[in-house]
Amino acid sequence: EELRIGELNLAGRVVVVDCITLWLTNIFFDFEADVDKSLIFAKEQIAHLARQDAHLIVVSNEIGMGGTSPNELQVKFTDLQGFVNQHIAQLADSVTLMVSGISVTLKQM
Repeated sequence: EELRIGELNLAGRVVVVDCITLWLTNIFFDFEADVDKSLIFAKEQIAHLARQDAHLIVVSNEIGMGGTSPNELQVKFTDLQGFVNQHIAQLADSVTLMVSGISVTLKQM
């Protein structure tokens, strides 16, 4: 599903959503690089996902830890990715950062 992942019927399933970054790219360009509109839509879809009776494993990229791009479009997308990653992490029961193949637990309930 390119955009409306929250509207899929996932009840009773274990689902790997891989990857949020690619999904956000679709949203970002569908909303003509408008970060605010993209963020609202992404949060709505994530809310739909979170309400489902499913075990979700969400994969995303951390693209904001490197250098800052001089390209305005890249900066806007990096900001969007960061906002969505933070939102998902707040909702998640656990969050693991993978660094060079080593798992670093950021949150565990």
